[in-house]
Amino acid sequence: MEAAKNSGRLLVLDDEKDVASTICFMAKSSSFETDFTGDADVFMQKVRSWSPSHVIVDLQLADRDGIEVIHELAKADCLAAVVVMSGLGGRILDSSARAVRENGLKLLGTLSKPFSRTELLALLASDTEEIAPLRKPYMQPVSVDQLRQALNNNAYEAHFQPKTSCFTGKLVGFECLARWPQKEGGMIPPDQFISLAEQSGLINELTRQIYRYALANLPLTARDQNLKYALNLSPLNLLDQTFPRWLLTECQKNDISPSSIILEVTETASMDNPLALLESLTQFRIRGFQLSIDDFGVGYSSLVQLARLPFSELKIDQMFVKTLSTSEESQKIVAAVIGLGKSLGLNVVAEGVEDEIAFNYLRDLGCDEAQGYFIARPMDSSAASAWSKK
Repeated sequence: MEAAKNSGRLLVLDDEKDVASTICFMAKSSSFETDFTGDADVFMQKVRSWSPSHVIVDLQLADRDGIEVIHELAKADCLAAVVVMSGLGGRILDSSARAVRENGLKLLGTLSKPFSRTELLALLASDTEEIAPLRKPYMQPVSVDQLRQALNNNAYEAHFQPKTSCFTGKLVGFECLARWPQKEGGMIPPDQFISLAEQSGLINELTRQIYRYALANLPLTARDQNLKYALNLSPLNLLDQTFPRWLLTECQKNDISPSSIILEVTETASMDNPLALLESLTQFRIRGFQLSIDDFGVGYSSLVQLARLPFSELKIDQMFVKTLSTSEESQKIVAAVIGLGKSLGLNVVAEGVEDEIAFNYLRDLGCDEAQGYFIARPMDSSAASAWSKK
């Protein structure tokens, strides 16, 4: 039964014939059909004609490098599980593995030369069914007219993703996420319309509509638990001098304390007018709102913003959190960011927590809160209310 589970088709790309043939010999012992080549063009032809279930790509080739091959695999919509192999060292392997993921391919893992038969077979035996490609399906672009019409129809909603304490596992709040439901079912994802709203001058109206919906539809059981509700704030909203007072009024209408609202400002928020940014964010804090620096670690002015602006929370970018179980670099970066946040007296939140390994690692490092699919996916208000009762 084990042999049947591990069986598949393995195609190896390595211009060291002895290495490639040895890999194939070892894989055959686990009932793999195997083939190899040292020529990248031949390799791509075999990918199309032979349809392997697994491919192993060496990064150093005579005619081109492995990154070029990875790019070609993505262009060919390759469905095989990809193993990246090299003797160049961990950091290069990690960045190459990241290239596999971000090209939308299924990453099975990496092999650092020299490796053992046990390491190879354990990797090939890994379950790839839960590894979802990052490549997004093509969607028809949204027009400004569609965006404006949806605003006129009050079509935008908020869904709620739970956040839990890393120490107790208890619910501590929700992030309120923009959603655009369609009449025929499904949703237009935020990355299809948020940036368009910013470019077309509609972001203030869109933000107010989503906030209005979120504040009026918070999960019912949440009101009695002193929970926090995070809302995303576009840097362009900060240019609207009426926004802080408007938000305070909306909270009062819904009997919500400003201290329970966390405004998440992306770390890459414009510093073109640092004084205006400073004044606007300080106004929010004066009115009692909490401020979170979102996507921390991906911008260019992180430490400048932490030093200048009145943040109460630091949110670690999911790019580092999602790779905690596979990347030593991500582990070190996350540990450093948590240490920085705690030393500044900030609440530290990790987003993109997708497995128990990451959750436990964050807890052991002293991260305060976690958010991600390991805990729960975003859901509508009624589903969030039901979830919070569990």
